[in-house]
Amino acid sequence: MRRNQLMWGVVLLLVGVLMLANSMGVRLPNGKSFMDLFWPLLLILLGGWILFGIFFRGTSKTEDVSIELQGARKASLKLSHGAGEFRVHSGAGLNEYIHATITGGVEQKVNRDGDKLDVKLRPSQEIMGIPFIGSSNQLDWDVAINADIPTVLKLNLGANKSVIDLHDLNITDLKLEIGASETQLTLPAKGRFPVDLDFGAASLTITIPDGLAARIKASLGAADIKVDESRFPRSGGYYQSPDYETAINAADITIDAGAASIKIK
Repeated sequence: MRRNQLMWGVVLLLVGVLMLANSMGVRLPNGKSFMDLFWPLLLILLGGWILFGIFFRGTSKTEDVSIELQGARKASLKLSHGAGEFRVHSGAGLNEYIHATITGGVEQKVNRDGDKLDVKLRPSQEIMGIPFIGSSNQLDWDVAINADIPTVLKLNLGANKSVIDLHDLNITDLKLEIGASETQLTLPAKGRFPVDLDFGAASLTITIPDGLAARIKASLGAADIKVDESRFPRSGGYYQSPDYETAINAADITIDAGAASIKIK
């Protein structure tokens, strides 16, 4: 039986037993309903399951993944990743769009439409829809992208540690959704492009290369944001480079964050 199926089976069994006891009028010695135990027991169960996954990981194999360019002149790339380490940078071969080293298994979908390549990579094992719960295998990805191909890039990251270095890449649109992670993001040095960042309880450091202008708009919950105002002075409800409107290279950054720590330099 797969690990996530076992987990859901235990949860459903727990709910069923507590509901049965409640419907039969069985009470705890203090007079409270057995359903009052649901959330404490569930949290204990989830905590134990996370620890089990850390100390009893399955055997993970490492594989090389190469996706040929197929003569494409532009691309759309979506990378989804769960718990583990995640790295993105330039460095794919001349006739490759992507060259990656993957630990933990990967599913890939590649479609060619005219001169556009559409690529999607995600873990091969299903990830449960509960924070921090996923496959028992370590997901360790190192993804190199062809720097010459204009790319619309979307990253959907879970509870991981990420180093995303886009400095040399040709990114025309960047969307980043982050869970509970520690992320270092270096933006592309060239082009005018939007950056949409949506994350929860995360630690995020954004490096904006010299020569790249930026406008930074943030919608924050319980978040702490530190911006290098010597480069990006605050102006009303946003931060902006003095030459943003006329700069050849500029990033329009929108941040939507919850309980996060953000540093922009």
